[in-house]
Amino acid sequence: MTPKYILLKEKINQDILKDVYPIGTKLPTEVELSEIYNVSRSTVRQALGILVNQGIIEKKWGSGNTVITKSDSSKSKTVMLILKEEAICSSEEYYSDLVSQLLKNGFQTEIHITDNRYHLERSYLNLLLGEIYAGLIIDMCNSNLPSTNVDLIQLLLKRQTPIVFIESAPAGIYNPTVISLDDYNRGYQMARRLINSGYKKLGGIFTVNDKASSNAFSGFVDAIRDADLNIFDECFLWSHAENNASINRFMKNALSIVSAVYLDDNSISLDGTFPVFTSALTPAKSIGKECASALITIKKNGDCKSVTIPYK
Repeated sequence: MTPKYILLKEKINQDILKDVYPIGTKLPTEVELSEIYNVSRSTVRQALGILVNQGIIEKKWGSGNTVITKSDSSKSKTVMLILKEEAICSSEEYYSDLVSQLLKNGFQTEIHITDNRYHLERSYLNLLLGEIYAGLIIDMCNSNLPSTNVDLIQLLLKRQTPIVFIESAPAGIYNPTVISLDDYNRGYQMARRLINSGYKKLGGIFTVNDKASSNAFSGFVDAIRDADLNIFDECFLWSHAENNASINRFMKNALSIVSAVYLDDNSISLDGTFPVFTSALTPAKSIGKECASALITIKKNGDCKSVTIPYK
């Protein structure tokens, strides 16, 4: 459940907006507020502290709390988006469609970028815990690795905050709503395409900390096995996108063994004439619209089934 002091902060702020406490007047004392709203003095003190920090009231020792401005600080119509990469914001399938769909349903958006760093993700989740947001749509950091922030996700779910996960949810989350792409099939189709084009010795570069890339790898090697072809272990590289040195070393070794390499991360650019392929497949539906629709469904019905979007 949402902490009492946050609920009280919203109640007092709404009363300020309604001119129950006009600008320039003093709020009732802490004792009086605890009686008015039927809460403890400790809860009142915490709520007033937030209103002071937000610049809505001014606290002067010995003279109480004075209302100095009106501000609808409520986040009840705001959906927080926590994304791993700034580049996602320019992608119609994620950001533009998602925002427009939420706007149609009366919700604003607040975006935060983590750069795939746990400590930034944690700071934004703590920000979410300090307010009453309409919900959260999140692309978890290092999605193929155990999350250091699963405790905050669990706490948000206990407070019944609607959460939609992009691509994958951390281990230990019961019945999460996940909107993902069928990356296993993407990898499978890419291998089949290369095999059908005459390439029989395949390698690949995949991102070690990304769940979608891990799923694509599974599909890629399954297609090679289904074609009764050999899998060359030393010609599959698990790498971070920024680790160009290891990628270049891998490519030099691959030249003598495989006939084509599948590059699962489109952000990596490689020099040379060696056959390197990235996926040309596109999602059959907008993942942004699906995420927005899922969040709206959770708010209306309490839950929503996960969706896996196929590729064209």
